[in-house]
Amino acid sequence: MSQYLEADAPGSGAVSVEANRELIQTRPQRRLSTSVKALDDFIGGFPSSQVTLIDSSDRLVLDIVHLLCVNQVLEEGRDVVWVDGGNSVNPYALTSLCKRFRVRSGEVLESVNVSRAFTAYQLVTLIEEMMEAEVARTRAGLLVVTSFPDLFQDKDMWWSESLQLMKRCLACMREVTRRHGTVTLVTNLGLSKMLYKKSLRSLMYSSADQVLRIESQRAALRISVVNEGRSMLYHPVPYYQRTLDEFR
Repeated sequence: MSQYLEADAPGSGAVSVEANRELIQTRPQRRLSTSVKALDDFIGGFPSSQVTLIDSSDRLVLDIVHLLCVNQVLEEGRDVVWVDGGNSVNPYALTSLCKRFRVRSGEVLESVNVSRAFTAYQLVTLIEEMMEAEVARTRAGLLVVTSFPDLFQDKDMWWSESLQLMKRCLACMREVTRRHGTVTLVTNLGLSKMLYKKSLRSLMYSSADQVLRIESQRAALRISVVNEGRSMLYHPVPYYQRTLDEFR
């Protein structure tokens, strides 16, 4: 998988404010699907030029991210930029999905540009100083930031500092998303994490254009589009297993 730790200097792909505004106004919105019919029918796809937060208690969130990565490359032929704050990238999952879709995995793996952070300060550097340059260089259509809150909850950091750094990073993600028209996903795995720290949930939810919440229940998952007040019960199957809907 591609790494972008040596990305070009920030601003190398920058354009003027006026040009950015014109691009945003004229760029048609697209929606990226998971290829899981039940999810796509309910969610309606993930829109470009918007930030979607997926707040989940279940690892389905990672299945969704890997599915979207594969579909971004196969459907639109565009790269993915993935900033990983929680060791979420699984190349074996991407390879398995390629086998399911009967395509060569090499093209997909080479088009997913990954960088991992191991401290909150590394994550801030990647997002503020390197992310936009990499999106511009690769002309990426999908931007992913996984396990975003995790590193900021380090016990050695003052929470007031963590909160300010997260605000800066979320603002940067919104700006890059609108300037480059990406489908942008920010994820959190573990609903209880949002309750540990003051103002964390309100900051995360208010910074996203769309919030998708996944809650574990006895025999199913409850998936909610929080902004729209809609929810459904979903019975997950392994991403490599076909469903009856796919044969109709």
